[in-house]
Amino acid sequence: MTTLDDLAEQMARLTDAPCTLEDAEFRLIAFSDHRADDVVDTVRQRSILQRHATDDVRAWFRGQGIEEAEGPLRTPGDAGLGIVARLCVPARHLGRVQGYFWLLDPDERIDPATWPEAARIAESAAHLLSVAERRQARRDALFRELVEGGRLAARESAADLADAAGLDLHEPLACVLVDRPELADQVASRPARPGVVWARTGDVVAAVVRARLVEGVSGTDELLTALGIGRRLDHLDSVTRAAVGPVVPDIDSLATTFRGARTGLRVARTRPPGSVVTWASLGPLALLGVARDDDLAAAVVEPAVARFLATASPDVLATLRVWLDEAGSASRTADRLAVHRQTVYHRLAQVQQATGCDLARGQDRLRLHLAVELAPFLT
Repeated sequence: MTTLDDLAEQMARLTDAPCTLEDAEFRLIAFSDHRADDVVDTVRQRSILQRHATDDVRAWFRGQGIEEAEGPLRTPGDAGLGIVARLCVPARHLGRVQGYFWLLDPDERIDPATWPEAARIAESAAHLLSVAERRQARRDALFRELVEGGRLAARESAADLADAAGLDLHEPLACVLVDRPELADQVASRPARPGVVWARTGDVVAAVVRARLVEGVSGTDELLTALGIGRRLDHLDSVTRAAVGPVVPDIDSLATTFRGARTGLRVARTRPPGSVVTWASLGPLALLGVARDDDLAAAVVEPAVARFLATASPDVLATLRVWLDEAGSASRTADRLAVHRQTVYHRLAQVQQATGCDLARGQDRLRLHLAVELAPFLT
């Protein structure tokens, strides 16, 4: 099946010029390769690297009449904005602009004889974009009904969503949430991968995924490859955060894995860009998804502990965290922190005095450990 990437390459071959395809809001959809001797201006570079044009560049091109153009038109260069002359081919469907093909042409070498065929390629792209957006809107609605609606009411939605991804209604799956710049704007036009169906939800996108595709993923590169969105997006990997919900037995349980992924993404957003958090790795942080913040705070963060967490020195907090992680072993804590064991004991004494907890009692250690883990996420 012809894809938008294919059409961008076809347009580039037809005109023998570097090509980008952007939607009506100048967000990048696809682009062709370019030869070493091709002119590449600042605007093309920014479009490929940042996935969208700046406000002043959008305003400049709109001022050239591209929104009203019925067919290909040449746009001049502007050295101040880093723009070289282009051929713009609007992609229209039923009279509505769905996007634009941009072909770098500083010397006006693109033969006007190719323009009718370029317009036909653009029309094909516009049709694909229109169909893709309607299809994506339908999938978004199905996803919302499955994760927010009642179980019986969602039965038909489950069948439709499963069919969209080539999933069996009763096969294990997981929900993956991806926080990635511009992905929500691009997901409708990206080629689908069998076993993966995308939905836009809030400020992120969700993927309903055949469980085996994400089993054992350990990092952003591996996860994005499994989801089929790694191609030509490597420069964004370092700012992507993602979370994988628990595996559930069938699509009827999508709400469960979605809630788990939502909790995981909440944790991922506190970690460095490029982080992937799985449900299995959350440990006690999974509690963030089963109770309200104020209820959790009341249950596990006593006032004295809250004051301690707000005022304790970084060294004391680090010592407490490591000591709790090391099951109360002062020697292992000292080794990990590269301090003397007596330093560990001294700092722990400060913890006991400030919190009123008896660190010799298992229950007190448990409550303190939960507070240390959960408090940074509770408002």
